[in-house]
Parts: sequence; structure tokens; C-alpha cells
Amino acid sequence: MEVSKSHGYAQYLVLADKSNGELRANYANYLNFKKVKEVINNIAFTDKSTYSFEGTIYNRKITSTDAKKIISNIETIIWTDTTGMMKFVANQLGLTI
Repeated sequence: MEVSKSHGYAQYLVLADKSNGELRANYANYLNFKKVKEVINNIAFTDKSTYSFEGTIYNRKITSTDAKKIISNIETIIWTDTTGMMKFVANQLGLTI
């Protein structure tokens, strides 16, 4: 299977490898990554300055444009400084990715 056609955990492992240690390649962090990705996807399609996660309201740390770029980079398995901005959201949520 080609890397570009991989999904889920396999895709996360490749992205973690490309992140030069920014993402930890284990299943527990992958589960957190999925939650962070869902939040970022929600941020991408709203102009609200806040978002909600598990009953708590947070101020956004990234813009909708950055969120869309992060989602695009995840889908194409590209690690850039913009992709790394997902850690802002993860830290805010108290999740390790």
C-alpha cells in the first residue's frame, strides 16, 4: 500500500516520523491525535473565537486558515511549521500527541 493511500494509525506513524520527534509514535498518542484533529477540523470551518471540547470552552490558538492547512497537511502526510501548530491545540486541551 502506498503511503499516500494509508489511513488512520499507519498515516499517523508516518507523520510522526516526519515530525522529527514532535509527535510520539504510539497508539495512546494517536488516540489523542484523533481528538485534536477533530477539534482542528471544527476550528477550520468556523469564525468563532472560541471552541468547546468535552464541556469546556477554550479561546482559539490558531486561525481557521491555519486549521485548514493543518488538516490538508495531515491528509497529505506533510510536516511543516504550520502542521506543528496542532501542538498548540493539544497543549491547550491537555493532550499529548
